[in-house]
Amino acid sequence: MKPRVVLLYGDTGGGHRSAAQAIEKALHMRYPDQFETALVNGLRYAPFFVNAFTETYPMWVNYARVLYALGFHATNDRRRVLALRNVLDPLSEKSVDAIVENNPADLYISCHPLFAQSVPGALRRLKHPAPIIHVVTDLVSGHVAHYTPEVDHLIVPTEEARQQAIRNLVPPEKISVCGQPVAPDFAERCKKRAETRAALALGDQLTVMVIGGGDGMGRLEITARYLALSGLPIQLLVVCGRNQTVKENLEFLNPRVPMKVFGFVNNIPELMGASDILVTKAGPGTICEAFIAGLPIILYDAVPGQEDGNVDYVVKNGAGAWCPFPWTVVRQVKEWINDPEALARARAASQRLAQPDSALRIADVAVDVLQRAQLDRGAAASEHSATAERWDVGSAPERSAASS
Repeated sequence: MKPRVVLLYGDTGGGHRSAAQAIEKALHMRYPDQFETALVNGLRYAPFFVNAFTETYPMWVNYARVLYALGFHATNDRRRVLALRNVLDPLSEKSVDAIVENNPADLYISCHPLFAQSVPGALRRLKHPAPIIHVVTDLVSGHVAHYTPEVDHLIVPTEEARQQAIRNLVPPEKISVCGQPVAPDFAERCKKRAETRAALALGDQLTVMVIGGGDGMGRLEITARYLALSGLPIQLLVVCGRNQTVKENLEFLNPRVPMKVFGFVNNIPELMGASDILVTKAGPGTICEAFIAGLPIILYDAVPGQEDGNVDYVVKNGAGAWCPFPWTVVRQVKEWINDPEALARARAASQRLAQPDSALRIADVAVDVLQRAQLDRGAAASEHSATAERWDVGSAPERSAASS
């Protein structure tokens, strides 16, 4: 029977799901027909007080940022996380146990910090021998809930994240730096530039792609509007994700530049490959996809706390610019149009940060952790058998004497 790997994600934004999907794809590419996998939205099992927040996550990010930021910073401390767990764990044990009981596996891979905190305890309570790996899905400034020593192994995207894990008492030998998980065929799909541009009937102008994550969050609409009405010598590709309202509003706009508006799409690699500049919120998955596509990045928005470090990472490495107002986005595009060398430098910096094999590296670490766990269980079983055999041999004379 093939070993079973369960990948746990949560629908708080699209990044956790995308990471799990990328790792699953990499496992099957790297180890064909060797594993059975399952993607599980573990938050479906969560108590109502957790689901109430996760289901309204886009609302918090879009309309209640101050409150979201206060909540993030108030809980972003190891001792405070432990204090919260002392309160919440007794209320959620049955829900977490149900994740394990309903989704048996030989290895669990967590792509959401809630599972890094809760599932190791469930495995202990249920005496389940499977190891659990947690994949940190924030480049630099992730919540400390990601960094728990209770998991069997921690996979982080950057050296900065590794240092944060060590500061939060994760043993260095339990940490691997593998990059942000991106679909392993992303780079190859980006190469279809001419084919995609022809299919979209794009002209020769500079192509600017605007995106706001899978849920079309943040200042996507107003940023796209400013660019569409700028009159710059550009053409726009605007991806609205699941945000149907933004899509419909932009479709009614009378733009001054050529513009194509999309909803949720499955051809992001091709669209990035056909583009020259990416304008996006500071989601880690989209940023790392842009690195692979070699796109200069303009960041127009960031979720408070968790994405602040992503902005610093892009700007510090010269791969893009932070433009938090729509008019500053237009100004930055104009600057790059007028200074092609600066645009080329940003493009080269973006390419240097690319890690197209990140998901494959994560798959290799996962398989190594699983194999070591199986060997340890086999060794423990052999030792137990040998101990039982020695006890039987040593007891035989005593039993014989007693019977005589």
